[in-house]
Amino acid sequence: MRNWHSLYEILKFPLQMVMLALILCGIGNLIVNPSYGICTFVSHDVLKMTGQIIQKAGTFLISNFPLVFLINAVIKKGSSGITVISALFGYVSFLVTTMVLAPSNLTTNAYSSIFGLSFTTNYTFSSSVTKYPLQTGFVSVLIVTFITLFMFGVSKKKNEYGFFSFISKEMFCVIGTVVLSVLCGAAVSFLWPMFISFIQRIVNFIATDTTNPVNMALYGIMDRIMNMLNLSALIRQPFWYTIQGGSWMSLTGASVTGDVNIWTSQIASSSVTSISGRFITPYYVLNIFAVPGMLLALYSLCTEPVTKHRYTGALIAGTLVSLLCGTLLPLEMMLLLLCPVLLLMHLGLTGILFAVLQSLHIYLGYNCSSTLILSALPGTLPEFLSYIGSPSLRPTLLMILIAGIITAAIYFLVTRLYFTKLSVDLFRTGDLERCVAAVIKGVGGLDNIRVTQASFDSLTISLYDPTKLRPSRFRSLGVFRIYDTRSGFRINLGAGSIMVKNEIEKQIRSTVR
Repeated sequence: MRNWHSLYEILKFPLQMVMLALILCGIGNLIVNPSYGICTFVSHDVLKMTGQIIQKAGTFLISNFPLVFLINAVIKKGSSGITVISALFGYVSFLVTTMVLAPSNLTTNAYSSIFGLSFTTNYTFSSSVTKYPLQTGFVSVLIVTFITLFMFGVSKKKNEYGFFSFISKEMFCVIGTVVLSVLCGAAVSFLWPMFISFIQRIVNFIATDTTNPVNMALYGIMDRIMNMLNLSALIRQPFWYTIQGGSWMSLTGASVTGDVNIWTSQIASSSVTSISGRFITPYYVLNIFAVPGMLLALYSLCTEPVTKHRYTGALIAGTLVSLLCGTLLPLEMMLLLLCPVLLLMHLGLTGILFAVLQSLHIYLGYNCSSTLILSALPGTLPEFLSYIGSPSLRPTLLMILIAGIITAAIYFLVTRLYFTKLSVDLFRTGDLERCVAAVIKGVGGLDNIRVTQASFDSLTISLYDPTKLRPSRFRSLGVFRIYDTRSGFRINLGAGSIMVKNEIEKQIRSTVR
């Protein structure tokens, strides 16, 4: 776990790309949304075209986020351009292998036309079938990343006088990555249907009684986990767009299935009932209240003025993304890399929220005619405000407002509690003392420390004698880079920075006494 937080530093750029993509999607949605978009009030083809371009650009970046993750990871870890080429060839080889070998009788959401890959079988022993790569999300990306870095390490040790001496180290890395990716792709092609079957069992269990708070809690937790794996379609599509999410007969006699479809049809016909919206309602609370509450708590933990000023923009951007784009992905990915325990707390609170709102019969759905899961923006502030004009929905909006304020306070307090009391040495094994001792030795002793400052992910120490700093001593803590700033040396210790700062200050005070 000591090196786990170093992944956060490596993967900051992909997270920033996701933020950019979501901002683009949010801006595009504000322009072209048929319910509350600017084009609804100002009809202009150029404006509509601009909104569509922005929205499509954001959707493209979100869809290819795993690829950005893959490229950035191999560049940072491998520090060589050959790793990028190897990773791209390996990733495509993996996808093609799953496209050819995976069974074609899985549910439609188990496949995805990534990079437009597809082919139609023309075998004599079976009918013609168009096949697509398996939708494996981050699983395939992680597999190819490890393969690429492994082969890069092996290629550097390659003997130039061996049997394969005619193959350069760079080519050896590419070939090895492709071969291992094909083998892993073949294995995944046979194992992945078991995973799909497992997810389908969970879906069927939840669908047996979607009015049961326990079932809804399970859905909420699974939805967040699958979303982080870039596999949200496996859990959302059945409930949002099929009979497993409910059915409703419209006034014209048409049968509508799926929670999102039902809500959209009812809004269009001004006949909202209490049978739809249960799969969406908690996201209004999470996006509009919980995420800003957590971000505010993270901001309040910063004691260094320079860092706090730097995080002001991040606080504003993160809050706007949550309010306007209705997604938790950037925050959850950050929590996964920086503080997995806090992510588990978030998942538990999400499940509780789904259960409580179901128990109170509070429903507010998602008005959307598109079936693109990856670019869906449920639970946004603009959509929430658009329902104020509906008298029948005002009591629901008030209940969500009350639940949101309570949830924001809980997230704020839980976040501060975690970083100040639980982020290091949760089970009292002595990790905090060892970490503090290593930091003190690395900066040249307790008497060399002038001032300590901290944020939720880094520790800044001002020293009397900077020449006593020993960066190599921090490697055991998973720190591979130390920044010299105006406030002192910034050490990226991860989630434990606040607790380490407090313990150092405690030792300084006891020494003065």
